[in-house]
Amino acid sequence: MKKLDLKKLKYDTDHVIAYFGIKKDRQCVLLDEWLQVTIDNGYTLPPPLEKQRQKLAWEGDMWNEEELKMHFLSFVFFFADFEVPDKAKLFYERPLSGMVQDIPLSVICDAMLATPLGINTPKIPYFFLQEFKKGKKSQDDAEGQMLVAMLLAQEQNNHQQAVYGCYLQGKYWHFTTLLDQHYCISHSYDATKTEDLMQIIYILRHLTQIVTTLNN
Repeated sequence: MKKLDLKKLKYDTDHVIAYFGIKKDRQCVLLDEWLQVTIDNGYTLPPPLEKQRQKLAWEGDMWNEEELKMHFLSFVFFFADFEVPDKAKLFYERPLSGMVQDIPLSVICDAMLATPLGINTPKIPYFFLQEFKKGKKSQDDAEGQMLVAMLLAQEQNNHQQAVYGCYLQGKYWHFTTLLDQHYCISHSYDATKTEDLMQIIYILRHLTQIVTTLNN
């Protein structure tokens, strides 16, 4: 078995990419198709979400992880409304573990969109979001954690479908896709900006169509 510093692997994006032979890119058809959304004419942010957007802009830099989750992310998820009954459900703080290239890996998923087994057990994961981290100088690397989760999901799905992801660095959102060894990452979306936040909402909603298609 290959020798590997598992703790370092969980948090260091470059280490994960190099070790597993992943090709990182800024452009790919899969990611572009996901991000190409059209905002409805006349759409405005719901007043509760707009209030929290302003709050994020004003004091978000001082929030800890739980405050970011409660003051902002919970509102984004509520108004994105991208769960699909019986096909995709949001799960929080769930462990994910398995083998990737004969290496045992495990990670705690901050948020996971997965097909439910019964009522409240994740079965087939499609999308991961790692949040609450304030930047690369933080002890935890949100992108690295997300990528480990995506690799594990890819193995669980027997490489039969793409895996989608998103990681946050404070107010900045980055959307990602993983298909085989091809890993793509978007430009950053600033959630304190109205237009960017509307894009975030519609990108998350687009997952509904994607997950529905995968379940057919």
